[in-house]
Amino acid sequence: MSVDLTAATRRRTPAAKPAKVTAPAGESTAARLLPDDGIVDPIAIEIAASGVRPVALTHTERVLAAARILAAGGSQATITARLHVPAKTARTLTAQARRIGDPGDLWAA
Repeated sequence: MSVDLTAATRRRTPAAKPAKVTAPAGESTAARLLPDDGIVDPIAIEIAASGVRPVALTHTERVLAAARILAAGGSQATITARLHVPAKTARTLTAQARRIGDPGDLWAA
């Protein structure tokens, strides 16, 4: 049996606006903390440091993202907002990021 799919007509609908990131009831939009696996994802770090959207990161990636934010002139409040973490976690990340200093170029190997 063959079906001619070219004859089917499609209704065009206007492009939908991107949905706002909202969490189902009882859930958070906060980024998840992944277990450290020894792999550092520089793209996830860049997305998190820019604050575009919540990203699941390992602890190491969170510290590197915090270091990026601080190196760009950000503050602990910026870390809280961009990494979607509570103020206490941002304080800890700030201290750890200051210990490592400038994260350097994550693309260099």
